[in-house]
Amino acid sequence: MNATQEIQDQSIAALARQRLEILRQTRLNGSGETTPDPVYKCPKCRDTGWEEVEGENGYTFMRECSCGLMKRQKMDRKLKFAAIPKEFENQTIESFMTDCYTTPGNRELAQMAKIIAKRYVEQFEEIQETGKGLYFYSSVKGSGKTRLAVSIANDLIRQKFVSAKFATTIQILDQIKATWGENKKPGDEEGGSEQTLINDIISVPVLVIDDIGVERAKDWINERFYNILNGRMIEKRITIFTSNCRMEDLKLDERIVNRIIKMALPIEFPAESIRVSLARKENSDLLDRLLGK
Repeated sequence: MNATQEIQDQSIAALARQRLEILRQTRLNGSGETTPDPVYKCPKCRDTGWEEVEGENGYTFMRECSCGLMKRQKMDRKLKFAAIPKEFENQTIESFMTDCYTTPGNRELAQMAKIIAKRYVEQFEEIQETGKGLYFYSSVKGSGKTRLAVSIANDLIRQKFVSAKFATTIQILDQIKATWGENKKPGDEEGGSEQTLINDIISVPVLVIDDIGVERAKDWINERFYNILNGRMIEKRITIFTSNCRMEDLKLDERIVNRIIKMALPIEFPAESIRVSLARKENSDLLDRLLGK
């Protein structure tokens, strides 16, 4: 836990202690009669997330309640920070379907990718030390690679309590351009500088970069991506990529391609779009529901 987070938690604990004291002091209403206790989901912490515990020599102290409210609130903040698209926000590796691919070869490729993703999460603590991410690629859009990459991020947040962030390459570039002179909003000062944004992207423990390779090769784009990926490589931050082409075929600066090869394990996805077939299945299921089948 960093110093800022520790100070925030101490402040929350102090506020919870004050709230408990206020509740003790306001048990009487204006008529002098005791008011009934409010109904709390957790009677121990009274829905503050902190419970009062008696220690030695009659002293009491506050600690996170065993009901898990504080942990759930922290988890919610991590999920909000991740900016997972609504379409994928509840997806997990376990729920990733492989039987929707039409050929045995494609189903086998998808199943292998799913197994790798599952074991990657299981062994994340050891893998994190190496800084090695994954690179899902397929020549066909809608093959399911983004779906599995996001599922890894969701599982890491929920199972390993790791902070993750999702962004397409276009979103990253748009955020960078938004920090430039004429694009800056009123009131944006140093906190909205390009370097601050790049440093923030570098520092994210797990970053999912979706659709790398779709952007046009320009000098300024190459320079920004190089700074981001070089920084993440040096810091051994985990980066998960999705792309429509193999690493070696990326139309990016050679320095960037070399770093991606160093940073991630390439995983091939089927050259088949399952987006249409899944949409048809969803439509069929909805029709059955509406017809009462």
